[in-house]
Amino acid sequence: MRRLSLFAWASVFAGRILAASVQLHSRSPVPQGWENILCLLDYGVFGSPVLTGAYHSDYTGMTIEKCVAFCDSQSTPFRFMGLANGYECSCGNFFDNYYEDVGLSSCSSWPCNGDPLEVGGCGGLYAASMYRRINSNFIIPALVPSVGLWNGLGCYNDSVSARALQVRVEAGSTTVESCVAACQAQGFSLAGVEFGRECWCGSQLQHGSTFFGNDNGIQHGNFRQNPNALHCNMGCQGNSSETCGGPALLNLYNFTGMYPIGASVVPAVDGWTSRGCYSDTVSSRTLEQRIDVGSVTAESCVNACQSQSFSIAGLEYAQECWCGNEIRPPGAPISQSACNQACVGDASEVCGGPNALQIYY
Repeated sequence: MRRLSLFAWASVFAGRILAASVQLHSRSPVPQGWENILCLLDYGVFGSPVLTGAYHSDYTGMTIEKCVAFCDSQSTPFRFMGLANGYECSCGNFFDNYYEDVGLSSCSSWPCNGDPLEVGGCGGLYAASMYRRINSNFIIPALVPSVGLWNGLGCYNDSVSARALQVRVEAGSTTVESCVAACQAQGFSLAGVEFGRECWCGSQLQHGSTFFGNDNGIQHGNFRQNPNALHCNMGCQGNSSETCGGPALLNLYNFTGMYPIGASVVPAVDGWTSRGCYSDTVSSRTLEQRIDVGSVTAESCVNACQSQSFSIAGLEYAQECWCGNEIRPPGAPISQSACNQACVGDASEVCGGPNALQIYY
């Protein structure tokens, strides 16, 4: 929605008076090929509207049919349409800004400014009547919950200047499946699909990347889910029925399997003894501090932690060295088989695994 001029407000209320004079109580018909799904508060007059694909206003002539024609005339076919305040029309493929669902009845009494017989189809004051196109050719991308041993973690933020995952890889015509396969082939434990066509891999989230939601919200027709999750809504380049993140947003996946190795656990380093394999997570670290030790081995990590006055050392994901003074929850002992990766600095030594620390103290 946009700020109203004095003329616009006069037109709006003139329409209200006309509607009252003819005492209309029935809702306007839903346009053919569309379904009326929601009435949302739309505070675009103060910030950003719900739909941002295209916008048109007509203070005296807006009707549902004119809004349909406007959305259909755009170069990009839109799957959602919204009418608000009796004179505003917006189009989009996703709910870019989400506000409260106030119930269809809240959009049931205002007429369209261009036709007072169309009551309830053009929204209400700061409320938008939301329509969804009924067309089998429109594929709404759905979240892929898992691929083999890769589990979906939800939607996470990213930045072009501070990447959440370390390495971008080529995954052909990008799908969730091709991306996790590419990351697994390179021994990574995290994979992320972004902006419909990008595949990113890493061993941990960086630069404060945070969780945005579990679901793209649209696939189940439930628009009351985490509003931020609606932004991980772009179809994959290689399969438009799958969700591949969004602009600066990743659908993140975590490898839960084991990579084969031909290495063994170093039993002790300078008086520090291997205490087994412990669980770890990217969102709640078992040891507090990651240290850069260059070419990671059991010896280099233990020595680095000792030199910085830590009492515990942990090796993870073949190339990470972690230090701390306590095993922090939810970290706990797990099967030694989960620590299954060779050290990048010495392939004969075990350096933990995906979300698994080989602990020394």
